[in-house]
Amino acid sequence: MRRTASKWGLVTALFALAAHAAPPAPKLITIGPAITQTVFALGAGDRVVGVDDSSAELPEASKVRTVGYQRALSAEGVLSLGAGLLLGSAEAGPPPVLEQLKQAGMAVETFANEPTVEGARARIQGIAERLGTPEQGKALVAKLDQDLAKAAGRAARVKGAKPPRILAIYARGAGTMMVAGSGTVADTLIRLTGAVNAAGSLPGYKPLGAEAVVAAAPEFVLLPASSVSAVGGAEGLAKQPGLSQVKGWKLVTVEDVDFMGLGPNLGQAVARVQDAVAPAQAPASAKGGGK
Repeated sequence: MRRTASKWGLVTALFALAAHAAPPAPKLITIGPAITQTVFALGAGDRVVGVDDSSAELPEASKVRTVGYQRALSAEGVLSLGAGLLLGSAEAGPPPVLEQLKQAGMAVETFANEPTVEGARARIQGIAERLGTPEQGKALVAKLDQDLAKAAGRAARVKGAKPPRILAIYARGAGTMMVAGSGTVADTLIRLTGAVNAAGSLPGYKPLGAEAVVAAAPEFVLLPASSVSAVGGAEGLAKQPGLSQVKGWKLVTVEDVDFMGLGPNLGQAVARVQDAVAPAQAPASAKGGGK
């Protein structure tokens, strides 16, 4: 009898522990490349069951099922994946679909896509808090700051040089080309390298115009990787209005996530652009002789 009572006591204790155990972490849908990149960097990639089309271009999310364009989500498509939480950029939508998801019992949280370093830090920490990994968030922000400090130090070492002029262009084809002015992610990326945004006097995104490009006089043209193929590579880009009249510019590419959103790898993206424009950033005393 004593042994039987002991067994029942053990069973009761196990049931009590199970009843008070933390529920399993919900599966995730992530919308927006910077959001998706952050979730994976925080170690929660194994919980992601769906991403938007742009996020699927990230190597870490390439095998995850897609739920469509981030601004044109379908409630049925998202709900079919059985996730309990959607984390998205402010562009995620449309709003009626997000409301449908909430009414169906899914938790939905969006984060501002503010194109500043401060915004990137806040977004990383906010996502980490929502995932229950605040310490990992602090570590990721610290790594971002470390990378940016290295880039800033590199820019400071060539302070005596005339900063290179970079024109950032976003394109989905030769007929839909926009230059990135002030207040854009590309503008922040360019300024962090120590260079000058050749279209910095313009606010936001503006259509590519021949006169404006000639006046901008870019030494480098910066495009996200997907835009390069959309315009036919460097050869196709050179045929575009304005760029065909500006001589000597060089093409620089970055990953789409670094052009459209400031993720945890921002500092590394800045360093890659600095590498690409390094000859133009060399101090005058370090350049080769000339007239």
